[in-house]
Amino acid sequence: MQTGLRIIYDQDGEIVASFWQDSGGIPLKEITKLGHIDFVHDEINFNTHRIVKIDPDTKLPVVERIYAEPTAEEKMKELEDQILLLANENTGGIL
Repeated sequence: MQTGLRIIYDQDGEIVASFWQDSGGIPLKEITKLGHIDFVHDEINFNTHRIVKIDPDTKLPVVERIYAEPTAEEKMKELEDQILLLANENTGGIL
């Protein structure tokens, strides 16, 4: 069976999440058990990490560090630092 829409709801029938599937896409996996996990506010810094999955045995999140693309200013600063270090090496240590 190829599902077009999956709705996940709570014990009161309130919709928690819904997922659409593109036609021709990968069929949605059959779910045989659902669980949940709650986190204290700011327990995970979502600016630097993301939750990849929940370990079903330990019930703990598996997190992955997010590597943000440096901004143009950060790239410029890095290049300036490299130029200064090269100038320092070539002139015998002015820094």
